[in-house]
Amino acid sequence: MSQRVARPYAQALFSVVKPEGAEALEVTNEALARAAAAFASVPELVRAFEVPTLSGKQKSELLKAVSRNLALPPQVERLLVAMQIHYRLRYLPFVAEEFALLCDRFFGVVRGKVLVPAAIRPQQLAALERALDRVVGTRVILQQQEKPELMAGFVVRLGSLVFDGSLQRQLQLFVEKNLPGGGRYAG
Repeated sequence: MSQRVARPYAQALFSVVKPEGAEALEVTNEALARAAAAFASVPELVRAFEVPTLSGKQKSELLKAVSRNLALPPQVERLLVAMQIHYRLRYLPFVAEEFALLCDRFFGVVRGKVLVPAAIRPQQLAALERALDRVVGTRVILQQQEKPELMAGFVVRLGSLVFDGSLQRQLQLFVEKNLPGGGRYAG
């Protein structure tokens, strides 16, 4: 439900900002993420726009104050107004997510996750991203997640594409290749 509600708002904002160029898309994406984080971190703020005890004028003034405090560009402020009128501000994080996906597609970026046994240095993460850039033919941005049970190596997930360089997988491949019956117990 939330994605279905969010997608048209994100697409409308994208279609308004796209003609202004790549820099405008980046600025809007960052501002929208900032607004979504603000609304997500203060649930009372969303509720203020949903209760009937505040007048339309009070809600409008509150939204202008929020936009001013967050230094939001006019397009994002207008989006918030449209969402507020239709009682959709609770979906703002989903709109920001959808907009970020549209921007990623526009910029040719694929986001993924790398599972590692312990945190890796930023230089290592950047080197892995560059290597994956060459393999998949597009810019890759990875978010690392620690998974101590891996013990060594890493697993990268880019959508449905998985690169498994974990110790567990390497051992499994070794057993399958070198032991009769693939290492399965025959008795």
